[in-house]
Amino acid sequence: MATNAQPIPIPDDRLSIEKRRDGALVVRVQSEGPADSRLPDAVFSFRCGDPQYTYWLSRFRALGKRD
Repeated sequence: MATNAQPIPIPDDRLSIEKRRDGALVVRVQSEGPADSRLPDAVFSFRCGDPQYTYWLSRFRALGKRD
């Protein structure tokens, strides 16, 4: 079943992006829900050359972070 749904960006208030010395980006997405049943935060890392690196680097910069 094909849909025309567009992805919804993760809200900035639930997002943390860190750029490491080696250039890798570490992205943490805070979970939602009641504290007693909340899942752990999702953590991803991206390096230059990864398909999503450019997207996350632009989000990093949009948050006012410096390279």
